Amino acid sequence: MITEDKITEIFCMADDFCKFFNAMTTKYTLKPTGKRKYHRSSTMSKAEVMLIMILFHNSGYRCFKHF
Repeated sequence: MITEDKITEIFCMADDFCKFFNAMTTKYTLKPTGKRKYHRSSTMSKAEVMLIMILFHNSGYRCFKHF
């Protein structure tokens, strides 16, 4: 069983990775053209989604729906 402290630690690591990855992608990708692309911002952060996927793969469930 994963403790709450371990979940917090995994989330912090995922959040740090997402911040670093976003900084590197904005630094090294092409800048957008004059057209604006409108999109709704997601309600969950990328780190939260990563945490859920890490916990799912660690849980032993075979189907994400039952997780």
